[in-house]
Amino acid sequence: MKTNSLLIVVILTPLLLLTSLLPAQTPMAFSLKQAQEYAYDNNFDLRNAAFDIQFAQKEVRKNTAIGLPQISGGVDYIDNFVIPTTVIPNFLSFLDTTGNAPKYIEMQFGTRYNLTVSGTATQLLYSGTYIVGLQTAKAYLETVKQKMIRDRMDVRDLVAEAYIGLLIIEQSASILDSTYITVTGMVRDAQASYKAGLIEDIDVDQMELNRANLEASLMNIKNQRDIAYSYLKYVMGIKGGQEIVLTDNLDFFLNEVNLDYLVNKPFDINYNIDFTLLKKQEYLVYMQYKLAKTAYQPSLVAFLGASTSAMRQDWNFFDQHQPWFGAMNWGVSLSIPIWSSGQRKNAVDQAMINVEKSKVNEEKVTVGLNLQVETARKDFINSYNIFLNNQKGLATSKKIYDKTIEKYRLGVSGSTDLNQKYNQFLVNESNYVQAIYDLLKVRIRLNKLLERV
Repeated sequence: MKTNSLLIVVILTPLLLLTSLLPAQTPMAFSLKQAQEYAYDNNFDLRNAAFDIQFAQKEVRKNTAIGLPQISGGVDYIDNFVIPTTVIPNFLSFLDTTGNAPKYIEMQFGTRYNLTVSGTATQLLYSGTYIVGLQTAKAYLETVKQKMIRDRMDVRDLVAEAYIGLLIIEQSASILDSTYITVTGMVRDAQASYKAGLIEDIDVDQMELNRANLEASLMNIKNQRDIAYSYLKYVMGIKGGQEIVLTDNLDFFLNEVNLDYLVNKPFDINYNIDFTLLKKQEYLVYMQYKLAKTAYQPSLVAFLGASTSAMRQDWNFFDQHQPWFGAMNWGVSLSIPIWSSGQRKNAVDQAMINVEKSKVNEEKVTVGLNLQVETARKDFINSYNIFLNNQKGLATSKKIYDKTIEKYRLGVSGSTDLNQKYNQFLVNESNYVQAIYDLLKVRIRLNKLLERV
């Protein structure tokens, strides 16, 4: 038993030393732009969107191939191990002088073994369905590409919101940390003052309660940070335990806020990504209408066929001295739709109804986008003013709180007044960081609406 334990120690000790010497995984540092660029290549939805484009490209090639020459071949082998018997009138009865000739005679035609090798080439000469179908497939590809652009914009904005949200939480945690250090120092001072008989125990209890509440808030905000951190990695498409570090800060984003530009920038709906995608989809609906109408058109196909056959009583198909019999033919096939009992007409009518619906939907989207822009502008102005007010409010409440702490330490101010100023400061701090998040979030939304694509 001791020998086994010693052996395990001898084996594991070098492994543990080697593990301790291995470098830790280096965190990846990202500015917001770098995080967005990374997400373009690694976001799960964008990776699927890239496959959608490949799928649409294959669809165009597949539809194009329908109008190109098609070649098929076949091999037919038959073993007539019982050759069929055919009954025919006795055409030799006139040779019979006895009058007993049968009216019918039984005959077997063909050979036991038959092998036929054939090939056929076809070429579509004209088909309205093919022409419009190919145009529709190309339009679908353009629509998928346009959707990819919108998906990239969506992911870009999701990364921005997650990035800024994480910075907001870190800002809140930083403020709470500094406040916690201050409150902890005040708890120590209060305990010393209580021992010296300068204050009552209720003052100490109030300080300790404030610290306990701060500890709970810090624990909660650190949990929020972990969630926000994981969400940002998820949106970016980072897997595993890879750590990341954010290199931009809130001041960088706040300095980018341009109130006049976003409020006064003209909105041209024709360059809006949602509207341009809608127009692509409208065209697809119209192409479906054209496709339904092609059901009235004829189609013309040319064909060329060749075959060779061998018929044997003995299985000797590989005998070069035995004959093979060839055949060739060519022609054209014209298919003309004549009457479908209203099936084609109703299909065309249904497609036309979808075209009319798409026009109504365009009006709806036009009104809706203009309303979104108007609302986003007002929200942006309102959020900007709220941010400025809360920025001043935080600075003022911090100044008041610091002065009240000094008065409390000098014995000029009581614990009740200090506690009120403390709570006032925490409320203003919460309002401030929330105002930053609201402002930057509505800026992202407004910028996307005004962006030209």
